[in-house]
Amino acid sequence: MSKEEYAIGLDLGGTKILAGLVDQTGRLIAQKQLPTHAEEGEKAVIERVLSATHDVLSASGIHPEKVRGVGIASAGVINSDSGEVVFASNLGWRNVPIGTLIGQRFGLPVQLFNDANAAAIAEWLWGAGVGTRNMIYVTVSTGVGAGIISDGRLVSGRDGSAGEFGHISIDWNGPSCRCGNRGCLENYASGTAIENAARHILTTAKEPVTNRTLVENGELTAKVISEAALAGDPFFAQIVKQAGFYLGIGAANLIYLFNPEVIVFGGGVMNASALLLPEIETSMRERCIPGLVNEVRVVTSHIGVEAGVMGAAGGIFKNPYCKN
Repeated sequence: MSKEEYAIGLDLGGTKILAGLVDQTGRLIAQKQLPTHAEEGEKAVIERVLSATHDVLSASGIHPEKVRGVGIASAGVINSDSGEVVFASNLGWRNVPIGTLIGQRFGLPVQLFNDANAAAIAEWLWGAGVGTRNMIYVTVSTGVGAGIISDGRLVSGRDGSAGEFGHISIDWNGPSCRCGNRGCLENYASGTAIENAARHILTTAKEPVTNRTLVENGELTAKVISEAALAGDPFFAQIVKQAGFYLGIGAANLIYLFNPEVIVFGGGVMNASALLLPEIETSMRERCIPGLVNEVRVVTSHIGVEAGVMGAAGGIFKNPYCKN
């Protein structure tokens, strides 16, 4: 591989579009961020994606001939073979051939990844999973998802949508989920779940609660809750710890299924890792056979918010579907 080869990574999120030019060592050469504004419709978002891609190429000064391809990380249900986002609720997209559109505009090969899978690739190549052959990346943000590296390759499933970890049921009689299942993990352990748990307690408590004004003012977010918990608020700390308890239950299931060397937790909610990780570890280890769990490391992401971009680009350099 030439030392002067690059790849473009795109991370399509509900609030922002992040594009980056990455070299094969994992160095982010240039990046461009634009707001998604999904409410403006599919065509407007696609134009922003194309604009961000063009801008990052222009800003880098790299000749397009040195770019091997474009990797795209998207939430939702995807078809990696056709390069199509089948359904993404955060974008309001159904059956959008984003891979074809980008390929036609820039004349480059395009590969589409689920966003958690892309982040897993980034951590495996350049982050917390370097040197492992069996690694799981768990993202905890608005929802919960996972990217799984097993025996040196990405577990993608039939069409690239494997790893919908947030929709495993941990309570057969639990609350209904938007996916149609009941008792899904992300109903207990996501940023949305943290907000809902706090809101429910604050609005139904009979005694005076000092934090109730956050609900009344519309300021109750997972970020606010986590920051207050880390600052020592016992009420919010308990809610965050409860999410960690449920994530540990889910992690135990992953250990039984995939026998990983390391589980990497990332996503915005993991900014409260000081509270979450001990609960995850305790809950997980209580539910696993010691011989399986004792050698499993549980860590936080080394790459952070650029994981989607870097992993999407990394999937261009190194085919994650082939045993490596």
